[in-house]
Amino acid sequence: MRKNINLSLALVLSLCVAGSAPARVRPGVRPMPMPGGRKPAPVDPFKTVQGAQLVFTADLKSAQAGPVAKSMPPIYMHKLTLVVKDVLRGDVKPGDKLTLNHSARQIMKPTFPVGQVCLVTASKSRGHTVAKFVAKADADLMKTARAAASLPLGWSKKGAKFVSPWADLGAGAWPKAAKPPKGATVCSVTGRPAMLVGAGVSMKVEKVPPVKNVKWSNPDGDGEYTIIITNETDKPAKVPALLSDDKGVLWNESLVILCQGKARPVPGAKGVKAAPKTTVLKPNESITTVVNTFLLKNIRWPRGGYRVEFQFCLGELSKTKSFYYRSKHHDPIRAAAVAKLLK
Repeated sequence: MRKNINLSLALVLSLCVAGSAPARVRPGVRPMPMPGGRKPAPVDPFKTVQGAQLVFTADLKSAQAGPVAKSMPPIYMHKLTLVVKDVLRGDVKPGDKLTLNHSARQIMKPTFPVGQVCLVTASKSRGHTVAKFVAKADADLMKTARAAASLPLGWSKKGAKFVSPWADLGAGAWPKAAKPPKGATVCSVTGRPAMLVGAGVSMKVEKVPPVKNVKWSNPDGDGEYTIIITNETDKPAKVPALLSDDKGVLWNESLVILCQGKARPVPGAKGVKAAPKTTVLKPNESITTVVNTFLLKNIRWPRGGYRVEFQFCLGELSKTKSFYYRSKHHDPIRAAAVAKLLK
């Protein structure tokens, strides 16, 4: 047997030398970077704060290291203990004591300025609040953070100009006759002013129950969500971010969805055609609408089964929903919804 193997090897070698069967050399495999060899990518503070559901400063009391996922880059887990000081956005309150999970997928192990006042951004989803960004709250960072948090969610900044999520609708997104309030920040593309909700008004988002529950396929429904806006006070409440006309509330021209790093108007937005009105809610009044996320464009829908995160926004208010998408079940439902819209 060994003699036959040696003869075969000799034959192959002779053919390679003769040029009849040129040897194929596999390219060298570049070694994976080792932990500690590279710094994490720089963070854009304005963008990070602008899209955050919760923004606040807090005393960082401790940062307890947890398990490390052995991926490449690794995922470092920490448990942070904080005491809230100043709230820039969200429903936390000064003095709240929070214990938040934090995960970072990067080469280097993250460090935290324990004992310092920090700027924190966080998100609430599936019953948990998770810290996204934590950094010492120095003067420059806080100046940027306050500017970003003063804008409605979904707005961006290009140089010295601001851009709203309706910019892709072009000049027809906002009527020229509707003059913005004096001193208001306006979208450099559409002229639409930045409008917030204001105090005393809350937002809830609930899944629409599916027509049929399918085990392991649609625990979060079939793509539709009910948006609920409520006046929590016993007095009428003006909601500048929620537009109206003589026919009713202009939901499509008011709501925004953040998904996969991009802010989008909700499906059906076509632009405000005439000078809109501010919606006024009666004492303790709630109003609702339904949004079908399957009609969103340019979304990377998973193959197989995976989660897609939607952040529903109105002015400075937002709620995040983690949606389990199973392609075998949801692809035909999504295709039918799109086909119905195009009829």
